Amino acid sequence: MPDILFFDAITETDTGRVGGKGLSLGRMAAAGLPVPPGFVVTTDAYRRCHQAGGADIGRAVGEAYARLGSGPVAVRSSATAEDGADTSFAGQQETFLGVDGAAAVLDAIERCWKSLHTERAVAYRARQGVDDAGLAMAVVVQKLVPAEVAGVLFTRDPLDPAGKQMLAEASWGLGEAVVSGRVTPDRFHLDQATGVVIDKQLGPKAVRVTAAGEEHVPPELQRQFCLDEDALARLADLGRQVERFYGDPRDVEWAYAGGAFHLLQARPITVATAAEREQVRQAVVADLRAEADPKGTVWVRYNLSEVLPAPTPMTWAVVQQLLAADGGFGAMNRDLGARPDPALGSRSAFDLVAGRPMMNLSRLPRMQFANPPIEYPVAAYKADPRKALDPKPVLNPLRGGVLRGLVRLPATFWRLIRMMSTTRALAATFAERFTKDTAPPFVAAARQALAQDWPTLDPPALVREFERWVKKTLTEFARESLKPTVFADLAWNTLLDQLRPTLGEERAKTAVGELSLGAHPPPDADLATAVAALGEETVDRAEFMALFGHRGTNEMELSQPRWSEVPDELDRLVSVSGDRAPHFSGLGETWAKIADEAKLSGPLKDQFKLQVDRLRTYLGLREAAKHYLLTGYAVIRRALVELDRRFGLSGGVFFLTPADFPDLLAGKDVSGRIAAARKRRQTELSLEVPPVVFGDDLDAIGRPLPEPAGGDKLDGVGLSAGVVEGPALVLTEPTAAPPGAGGYVLVCPSTDPAWVPLFVRAKGLVMETGGVLSHGAIVAREFGLPAVAGLPGVTKRLKTGQTVRVDGGRGTVTVLGDRGV
Repeated sequence: MPDILFFDAITETDTGRVGGKGLSLGRMAAAGLPVPPGFVVTTDAYRRCHQAGGADIGRAVGEAYARLGSGPVAVRSSATAEDGADTSFAGQQETFLGVDGAAAVLDAIERCWKSLHTERAVAYRARQGVDDAGLAMAVVVQKLVPAEVAGVLFTRDPLDPAGKQMLAEASWGLGEAVVSGRVTPDRFHLDQATGVVIDKQLGPKAVRVTAAGEEHVPPELQRQFCLDEDALARLADLGRQVERFYGDPRDVEWAYAGGAFHLLQARPITVATAAEREQVRQAVVADLRAEADPKGTVWVRYNLSEVLPAPTPMTWAVVQQLLAADGGFGAMNRDLGARPDPALGSRSAFDLVAGRPMMNLSRLPRMQFANPPIEYPVAAYKADPRKALDPKPVLNPLRGGVLRGLVRLPATFWRLIRMMSTTRALAATFAERFTKDTAPPFVAAARQALAQDWPTLDPPALVREFERWVKKTLTEFARESLKPTVFADLAWNTLLDQLRPTLGEERAKTAVGELSLGAHPPPDADLATAVAALGEETVDRAEFMALFGHRGTNEMELSQPRWSEVPDELDRLVSVSGDRAPHFSGLGETWAKIADEAKLSGPLKDQFKLQVDRLRTYLGLREAAKHYLLTGYAVIRRALVELDRRFGLSGGVFFLTPADFPDLLAGKDVSGRIAAARKRRQTELSLEVPPVVFGDDLDAIGRPLPEPAGGDKLDGVGLSAGVVEGPALVLTEPTAAPPGAGGYVLVCPSTDPAWVPLFVRAKGLVMETGGVLSHGAIVAREFGLPAVAGLPGVTKRLKTGQTVRVDGGRGTVTVLGDRGV
């Protein structure tokens, strides 16, 4: 296969060899559209040059460059997942302009190749759910147009609800100044049918880029529109030609020189138009209206949203096996004596609200009872939505009607007593059985499955392996691995009940928080301690990877790689960890002091100590159980990655669902489904969604959210006891942490293992979401960090550098000084 393909030689069959940009330019050139001449260095050359020993393509590149007539060229990346209908990849890889000479061209090609693996490119692919498996880089080398004016054209303005306008932006010189955002360009709205200018805005255009570099624009040109109406009409005509050729709206990069327009790129418009956004919003509202209980429904961003904020379609379909009434969660409830409503079938207590998992509090009680004697107080939440962020059920055995409720009352109370008795009995013996008999064989089987020779499995076998491990992990093992959370919650509330009569509500909560400090998972699952040890070099990388290689950032999202797949991530873990903060030493005599404070003695004190030990055991096992479950989850991902590679989907498998597998195995084209799912998800996630949604106000979805409330004191949910003061470090992603600093209060949306390195240098934790048994809360307690959650918008309300006081017992965050930056 040739390493070089000129534009006029590219066909549809070359997609995987020339990348998205290369294919687009080749197709437009073949159609007779005004594309400057050029060639593509194919992915074949990339792959050979990255194998042991490499390959010499210098001669082929030199000959191709000479055939172009030498002179300045533009060298641009063209990754195999780039410029698709769902992800633009704009700006994620390198572009070099004004490259002159064969040696310089070769150097620019190599730099483009390297840009495939920069932090920003990797992060972009992760956010877009594009898997790295099979990803490769082609490079476009194109004659540089000495542009007098350049810019972009949307053949349909994304913000025009009617879809009858084009949007053009233009500036002096090469288009790099426009696409990079270095200038404010002229802006034109054009009639899509005629090219007539509807309105225009003059941009200052203070600088321009030429082949020689960047230079200032003379003041008289800054005050002048760079295209007249005749030129704009011709640009609009060219845009209509491009749209007719592709059959859909396009984002076009163009250059204007010598009175003629030239096409440099034409991507699908990946941003939904205003009309499409409204259409999706209405569909979301209609779906939720069908799920709403006529008596009132509340959806709240709680629990699952901490670890899975925006799942891809495949991940959401798979996770339903864990959450459903007939899946792992339902099986656990039945083991504990509950009877989930049979009418729920494969439904769960969660709905996807504009791409975000939210708990349906009206459905949640049915996960335990066909005729629930409990409910969540919709009216109280309506009066104060903040209360829904930490939802508590209330007993109401007459909720289905007084007469019917009275008839059922004896059976209802008997069932509640039996459930509590069953749960307490299992809690007494579960820990030893789980750690000795349940978890080890499951983990061993999962590791054996991960080690098998996956490329030798044919596609049907891959699907069977996927289905086997979904069931084995998310139903069979999950019914056990979910129980430590229940048992920890039971111990927590039992301790509260013991302490409340003498200590009062507030002190009892603080005391139980103190009793939970320093609780650890077993060593083979203690991620927080292992990350710190990795930074201290008391654990080597091979040892760390053997135990924790199946973990990763945003690890409940199946499209995200595990650390074993991206070992370079360990460099970031170590660099962010820095100096380890003092580790909370453990319980000590804290329990005895609190027992004395509560005036507990004799058998009551013994029972108190038993519950303290049980609480700490199950807090540690809660994290360990997730750790073990994720070993099986890694097998599920491995099967999906291999299917994705086998069918050349470039991460698209995560935008399908298992229901699509029969068509995939039958050889049917699923690219349209993937593109539609990507765009639907992207559009849904662009809609504003409040943290609490009510069934009688579904139009709140898409309504702009109010600014965070002012005031010096924020009331949230206390997660980990203690009071601390320090400077806020406000982050929305763990990769944004500054090096070296410590002693801060970490303020973030929620946490997953990627945040753990930041914990070891933090004094306190503030999160938008999270509960007392969430990952962030448990790790905070392990490290003795006061922590508060349940503060939607807190990452906007607080600023890095502000001095804040975190009271983890009371659940408050107080701003003491406003020195934010």
